[in-house]
Amino acid sequence: MFKKMGLLVVALLLVLAACGDDDGGGALSAEEQAKADELKAELMADTSASNPFTNEEDAACFSEAVVRSFGLARINELNSAEGGAAGLASLTDEEKSTMADLALECVDFGAVIRTQIAAYPIPQDMVDCVVAGIDNDLLKTLFIAQMSGEDPATNPDLLAVVAACATP
Repeated sequence: MFKKMGLLVVALLLVLAACGDDDGGGALSAEEQAKADELKAELMADTSASNPFTNEEDAACFSEAVVRSFGLARINELNSAEGGAAGLASLTDEEKSTMADLALECVDFGAVIRTQIAAYPIPQDMVDCVVAGIDNDLLKTLFIAQMSGEDPATNPDLLAVVAACATP
């Protein structure tokens, strides 16, 4: 059961790691909006249940925030022909932190986690416990770990949440 819970979080983080960042405020220029729309379309193209950006509003929030925070030049650098993994590898620690913050601002991850867990025969009280135990600080840590090429499913804080919730 621990492995299933960890895999759900990892699937969520993999989708997030392919995305950008939002800093809030201000209208985008026409060129910036076009790039944000392109990113939004890429986010929404994945219609799998593990994608937290299937909601158009969340995808737009995140993609516009990414463009606003990173700027066109940096987004184009990260979105190179080498692919998303190469872009993620070139993110600075500060950029990873910003990207994680922006995702957390745009998406209700409690709802996403509930949806992911619902696919498994797990008692509702355990679902509620896990959702309550995975706070924004832990989500951010897991997101950054994923972007850094680490396996977030082995994070001791995540494992502690799952273990505490699985204990009768």
